[in-house]
Amino acid sequence: MMTRFLMFLCVSLSSAIAVAQQDWDAMDVLDGPNPTLRYGFYTEVSGQVMMGRYYFIDDGSNLRVRLVPFGKTAVELPVEEYDRANGVLELAWEGKPERRCRLNRQNEGLFLGNCIENLAVLPIAIRIANEYDVEWQGTHFPVSETDLAIVARATQILAGQSRRNTDGDRNCDDDVKSEVVSVFCALYVASLGVDGVYRHRRPAIQTVRDELRSRYPGEYVHTLRDINNDVEIPDADLIEALESARSTLQSTLGAIRE
Repeated sequence: MMTRFLMFLCVSLSSAIAVAQQDWDAMDVLDGPNPTLRYGFYTEVSGQVMMGRYYFIDDGSNLRVRLVPFGKTAVELPVEEYDRANGVLELAWEGKPERRCRLNRQNEGLFLGNCIENLAVLPIAIRIANEYDVEWQGTHFPVSETDLAIVARATQILAGQSRRNTDGDRNCDDDVKSEVVSVFCALYVASLGVDGVYRHRRPAIQTVRDELRSRYPGEYVHTLRDINNDVEIPDADLIEALESARSTLQSTLGAIRE
């Protein structure tokens, strides 16, 4: 029994270390609960509270943290100190040398604290995904006029450019700058313009996913990204798919109102 336990322990530690040593770029961000993926929020100096996803990789001796917002460039949060005994975590912030964060472990699944940038106090939380994150992403939202407007705006964005970005990576900073966007980034930009926030599982986004899957069945890590990046699919076909998704949403909304 002891021998089997020791073997299990060695394999577990080896797996944890292997995960911790992986290059960030080799790891894909998964949606939903995952041993390396946590959710939470962070606050900008403007006061805007942003929902975030965090890689939180801990092999028992070393901790690595990375912030991966939807549609934005990932940000490294170098661990400056982690007092495991007392649960105190201090982080720096890539690209913002004046920002420092201090969080306290509330339990095994939650860290709460503040970042300080100049004189601004910016609340931050890192936690294992919970029902609030599911709701914030719009998973249980009913279809609304907002969904119709998002898909309509995204369709206009795609139709108004000379070509789509077929090398999409779900980072929309460069798409917006170049004015050549992918399907995902069209929906992301449209969501910000219509609703002020991007919700990854709201009906507008999910209906587009479902429409694309019905037209292009297959195994995809990320439906919106991977189907968009298929250069064999004409831009016009994807625009037509978005128009069809909007019709589905319109029918659903009409049924709700009856």
